[in-house]
Amino acid sequence: MADDYPEIAARFARETAQHKMNVLHEDGLYRHLRFERPNRQYTFELITWPYNLVVKSGWTFHFDIDATPDMFDLFRNTAFPGEINPGYWSEKVRAGRDEIEGFDPDLFERQVKQYVVHSIREGEAPRGIGAEVTREIFELGDISHEAGARAELADFRYDGWDFGDLSEWDFSDYTPGFLHSCHAIRHGVDLYDAARKAVAA
Repeated sequence: MADDYPEIAARFARETAQHKMNVLHEDGLYRHLRFERPNRQYTFELITWPYNLVVKSGWTFHFDIDATPDMFDLFRNTAFPGEINPGYWSEKVRAGRDEIEGFDPDLFERQVKQYVVHSIREGEAPRGIGAEVTREIFELGDISHEAGARAELADFRYDGWDFGDLSEWDFSDYTPGFLHSCHAIRHGVDLYDAARKAVAA
């Protein structure tokens, strides 16, 4: 859902508000479409052939699914107009899989703070733990990447308290690039459909 990532959705909407579609090639399911502003900013392209779609939007992802000859149908039928379905769509990525998810510093911070608050409420954490976590991890710690963030948690000790087993902690979320590309596909399909309706009218 677009509402799950409102900042990405809002930014994409601003950047593509004046987008026009240019058909570079269209022969049945073989399409090459370019979407851009009049000044050629914020360009992205959709390229399709049977069972395949490639989106080029500053990032490149190749989607394929054997059951869907026209890949536009996949994106039409699995999300409402203007919305995205990154969970389902990510399963269909053939190339670019290493760009789908990545370390999210905001998610890391939320999870750490929630864990500390829970420990305080349960009476498991010593007095002053909040200030110490803030100082040692968020102010002095190297948490700009996942390895550093995990090391800071693993090394943290305060008055006999620590973060325990970290193996189940997951600090990954969809990357801004993947979410942007999902919006590009959905927006491109919507513009394509609107253009076809206008021609048919």
